[in-house]
Amino acid sequence: MKQTTRTATRRAIGTVLAGAAGAALLTVGAVAQAADAKATTTCSGTASVYGILPDGRLTYSAINPTNGDRIKTLTGADLGFTPQAMATLNFNTILVTSTTGALYRVDVQTNNTALTLANAPVRIADSGWTHDKLTYDGYGHLYGTTSSGLLLQYTVTEDKPAGSQHIGMRKEIDSGFVLKTLTSTGDDRLLGTTSGGALYEYVISSSGTWSRNDLKTDGWSAFDQLLSPGAGVYYGRVPTTGAMYWYKDADPTDKSGADIAYHTSDPVDASGWTQQLLSAAPNSYKCAALDRDDIAAVKAAGREMMNAHDTAWANSTEWSCLENLWDEESGWRWNASNPSGAYGIPQSLPGSKMGTAGADWQTNPLTQIKWGLGYIDDRYGSPCGAWRFFQANNWY
Repeated sequence: MKQTTRTATRRAIGTVLAGAAGAALLTVGAVAQAADAKATTTCSGTASVYGILPDGRLTYSAINPTNGDRIKTLTGADLGFTPQAMATLNFNTILVTSTTGALYRVDVQTNNTALTLANAPVRIADSGWTHDKLTYDGYGHLYGTTSSGLLLQYTVTEDKPAGSQHIGMRKEIDSGFVLKTLTSTGDDRLLGTTSGGALYEYVISSSGTWSRNDLKTDGWSAFDQLLSPGAGVYYGRVPTTGAMYWYKDADPTDKSGADIAYHTSDPVDASGWTQQLLSAAPNSYKCAALDRDDIAAVKAAGREMMNAHDTAWANSTEWSCLENLWDEESGWRWNASNPSGAYGIPQSLPGSKMGTAGADWQTNPLTQIKWGLGYIDDRYGSPCGAWRFFQANNWY
C-alpha cells in the first residue's frame, strides 16, 4: 500500500482559516475570565486493523482516526490454514475461523516495526465454527452470523481464550441477519450493511432481544468489509479498487445516521487494501469527557491534536514551543479574554474568527485549539516558527 500525504490539503485548510482571520494578528494582553462552560470530550487512540491477504499472510495497519491517515502497514507470516472469518479481541489476540469450521487463536508478539507472531496459530476448536462473519464488541461478547442469516452471541471470559471453557454461553439471537458486512461499534452494538446498500445498527439487550436503527437506506453497497475501532469511526473497503474510506458518526448512540460525516474525497487510501478479511481492535479509539478547567488535561488534548495535525510536529521540540506560546497568551484557558477582543486559548482577535473551526468556539477548548493550529500552520509553518516570532515581537 502507498501511504498517502495530505500536506497540500492541510495547507489549504490553513489558508482558509487564515483568510477568515483577515489582517488582524493575535496579540498579548492581560487575561480576564469569561463565563463558565460545560464539559466537552476528547478522543485518543489509534485504529488498529488486522487483515489476512489472499495468500494467507497476516497484516497489521495503524490509522489515525482523527484525519484518516494511514500510519503504517506491516505484513507477517502465513497463518497456515484457509481463513473464513476473523474478529480481533485485543491488540495482540485475534480469532480466526477456517473454511473447515475450526477456530484458531492468533497471538501477536509485536506489531511495532515488524509483525511477528508469538507462536503458531492455536487451534482451540476443531469444528462447529461455520460463521461467515465474526466481530467482537470489546465488552465480552463475540458475535457471528451464518450464511443463512442466523446471528449468534458468545461470551468471552479470557483475553486469550483456550477453548469452549473461555468462549461459551452460545445464544441464538435471531434469524434474518443476511448482511454483506458486520462489525461492532460498542457494547452489544453492531453495524452492518446489506447488498442493497443500507446501513443498519443493531442493539442487543442483555436478554437477547434486539432492535434495529436504519442509519442509511442506500449508498453503502460498494463495501465488502466494514470495521470500527470505536467512538463512531467507521471504515469501509471497496474490493474492486482496494480503496479504504472513513466516516465519523458524531453521536453513534443517537439512532440516526444524519450526523455521519463522509470523507470520500480524502480516503485512507485510494487503493492497496487487498486483504480478503479485515478486523479492527475494539475500543482502540476512545472518547471521554474533558474538564475544560483542568489545564493539564487540556494541554494533553492539545498535544494529541498537534501531533495529529502534522506528523512533522509530533515531537517534544514543537510541543515545547506550542506549550510556551499559549502559556504566555492565555495560560491555556478556554475563557481567557482581553480588552482588545482577543479570546480563548490561542487568543484569536476577535474571538469570533474561531467560528470557522466550530460553532462552539466560545466554550470548547478543542475547537479553539483546532483553529489555533490551523492559524499557526498557515502563518508560521510550525509552533516553533510562531514561538520564535512571539519572542521577537511579543505577539504572533
